[in-house]
Amino acid sequence: MKIVVAGISGNLGKSTLSAHMLVPRMKNAKLLIVESINQDTKELVGASEKIRGEDFKRIYMELVLHDDIVVDVGASNAEAFFEGLSSFSEGYDEVDLFVIPVVPGAKEQAESVLTARMLEAMGVEKDKIRVVFNRVKRSVEDEFPELLHLAAELECFIANPECMVFENDIYEDLADLSLPLNDACAMACDDLKELKGDLRRVAHDPAKFAFAMKKLNVAKKAINTSVQLDEAFNALIGGV
Repeated sequence: MKIVVAGISGNLGKSTLSAHMLVPRMKNAKLLIVESINQDTKELVGASEKIRGEDFKRIYMELVLHDDIVVDVGASNAEAFFEGLSSFSEGYDEVDLFVIPVVPGAKEQAESVLTARMLEAMGVEKDKIRVVFNRVKRSVEDEFPELLHLAAELECFIANPECMVFENDIYEDLADLSLPLNDACAMACDDLKELKGDLRRVAHDPAKFAFAMKKLNVAKKAINTSVQLDEAFNALIGGV
């Protein structure tokens, strides 16, 4: 499967979803990071590469070469990426899904819809444009009313309320630890007793305690988080 994760807004969680939800559930998938600034999720995926958005020719060639790839388009490179996409005749033909994360907030919802409409204007079919409701606190219906309304009205993208990822501080701690979620799940199964002992041993040292606390936090949350991401991924790719 070939997936592009994109949006014209920043701070939507595109990189987090790419590294923790998408790549681990795709066989031998490569992560192509389209970004010109620092990118802390590169260390979380074995097969990854960074490239700038203006080099769309190379991005397209990577899509042709790989059967399974996630292209994570950073906000700072979104304009160049979309310009490159539109410069190719049906430049989207190698992409199975365009994934647009959306977070609560009227502005963010409106800009995610605008991203979907830009893709529609290029000729991308509705079924290939799908939203992931990200940083959900309680209910998609309560927190994303504007986007759900526009999805029904415009009929140019898929907005499945079951395709949601809850707000969770595990992702920040995983990034700080440079730790993939799968490794945190292994820690949850094998190392909990040791992690609790470490926390007690370094309680007197604020810096070491903060580090140990992050490790225990990700271990205790990893399995439940992974199950929830499984559900979101299955809802995302349904019918593809």
